[in-house]
Amino acid sequence: MDLTWSGFATLGYAQSDQPYKYQRFIDDQGSFNRDSIFGAQLDLKFNQQWGATLQGKLAPSVKSDSRWDATLSWAFISWRPVDDWLIRVGKLRLPLMLNTENTDVGATFDLARLPMEVYSIAPTTDVLGLSISKTWLADRFDWTLEAYTGEAKTHWRYYGREIHDVTVSPGSWFLPVDIKSSGLVLTTRDIDNTFRIGVHEVEATRGGEPTHAEIPFRTIAPGVGYYDLNSGRRVDKLLIPVQTIGASFKLPADIKVTAEYARMEVNSLSEGLSRWGAYLAVAKRVGKWTPYVYYAKMKSTDSALEKYKAINGNTVPPLPAPYDASLINKSQKLAADIVVPYDQWTAAIGTSYRLTPSSLIKAEWAHTQSGIVSSFIDADSADQRLNVFSLSYSLTF
Repeated sequence: MDLTWSGFATLGYAQSDQPYKYQRFIDDQGSFNRDSIFGAQLDLKFNQQWGATLQGKLAPSVKSDSRWDATLSWAFISWRPVDDWLIRVGKLRLPLMLNTENTDVGATFDLARLPMEVYSIAPTTDVLGLSISKTWLADRFDWTLEAYTGEAKTHWRYYGREIHDVTVSPGSWFLPVDIKSSGLVLTTRDIDNTFRIGVHEVEATRGGEPTHAEIPFRTIAPGVGYYDLNSGRRVDKLLIPVQTIGASFKLPADIKVTAEYARMEVNSLSEGLSRWGAYLAVAKRVGKWTPYVYYAKMKSTDSALEKYKAINGNTVPPLPAPYDASLINKSQKLAADIVVPYDQWTAAIGTSYRLTPSSLIKAEWAHTQSGIVSSFIDADSADQRLNVFSLSYSLTF
């Protein structure tokens, strides 16, 4: 039996020019929480056919904005009955975007931060399940078709600008969600180029509790009413289709172009999660430097954005008992926040510098602007604009 181990780490600092939080942690006070991560991996090879992999990491929690958690990203057994077939069972990282499987290992890509407009779309990237892949070797490109299925427990983050789910104060909360995910992904690559397309279907439930599918409008008086979070149609599960496509290819003069697109649909009161995201990045290697630029955009469906505007702008005048106009108006803000819509774009310029074959220093300046609203931004008004400076050091060992 052969046993090998490796590690990876990123120490990253990010600071914006705005007082509100962006992507949970970034504000004008600066934070190491957004991009820092530490991990280790153990690979066991029992023989030519059988092996096992364990990968653990320490990173900001997916269910709290105030703590770090140690988790297992990979914990699977692999079997290769013949050279071109691979079967894995256990805790797996899904083959979604081009860098999903290595997103924690910052030394493997030049961007200071993978564009959240695309890499946030999937409800989860890790499942406990089964993966089967078949590879075909051609003259230039290798082709791999992978089918997977699995389950996971994860959390969806919400932020209430005035009140949240249990207290009459602003703040974030995390809704536990049980996920079942299956998909089929085709990847073709050679030494310089990679292309990938995938179709996925996710089933989401709330641990046996029904999920709200709508926020009905209740009329109090002629021309006066409110959106009611406590009633409306409920469903036992949500079916969420996800489609992904990406390409990374090398041009002459060491220019690398990467483009990715992802789309997801959610039929629930959080219909703002139904959105598409895309980005285009261009990088050029110059010795140990790799400067780059990218543009990314994310947008929820028009119906979700219009629903957000309608709910967010709805207010009631002072009312007789038993109605509390102040509380009703705050509940409208909460209802709008639960729609979780996204409408933003980011333009960034940055560079990486390769200190050694296994370590990078990265610096980036990015400008992000929201349209109607973006749920990545914990702020009240629309049309937010912010600039983010990021500096990080990533290595593998």
